[in-house]
Amino acid sequence: MNQGLISGFIIAFYKFGEYFVLLLYLNFLWICFTLLGGVVFGWAPSTVAVLGVLREKLMDRDPKVFSKFWQTYKQEFLKANGFGILLLIAAYMLFVNIRFFSVESAFIFVFVRYAMIAIMVLVGLMTLYVFPLMVQYETKLLRHIQNAMFMVVYKPIRTIFTVIACVVVSQILYIFPIFIPFFGISLFALVIMWTTYYTFLQVEKKQQAILELEQESQTNVQ
Repeated sequence: MNQGLISGFIIAFYKFGEYFVLLLYLNFLWICFTLLGGVVFGWAPSTVAVLGVLREKLMDRDPKVFSKFWQTYKQEFLKANGFGILLLIAAYMLFVNIRFFSVESAFIFVFVRYAMIAIMVLVGLMTLYVFPLMVQYETKLLRHIQNAMFMVVYKPIRTIFTVIACVVVSQILYIFPIFIPFFGISLFALVIMWTTYYTFLQVEKKQQAILELEQESQTNVQ
């Protein structure tokens, strides 16, 4: 039994070290390729590329990190930037409107302000899914946005869990800010990819079960 515990500890320690180095490297790549894209056009495809590598890792594959990162960066560059620019514009417009409707205490101003805040929260929750969806499925950007909305509504518990996990990571980085330059992006990416990846698998499994049930029903009718 002691040997089993020791073996388990060694495996866990090895896994920790493996992910530690991977996250450190991915964060470095994210910074480099974000700068390569001039920040505005670099942050979104870099984020998708980080998620693409982490997805491969979660699938128990052993990706060549740089090759996979670069491949995903190029492949999703336009799509990721399309959503990234939309997100930045939406965030700016919502922020400006919230500030504008905060100057008065009239009912209509308060109502619109809280409506804008609700929309901002919804956009934030959808963003948790859009980038992971890009590395999970090959489809158009609009479809990714629709699927992200579906996931927020259909899987609220999973969504809340993802938010809580991100808050925990935020608190860790707040307490230990020295880690931000080394793990500030990759740690969030790992948490988000881990929760969303298994959520996607769960949805796929349920959809497959429904499809098999429908096929069985059609066979019985015939």
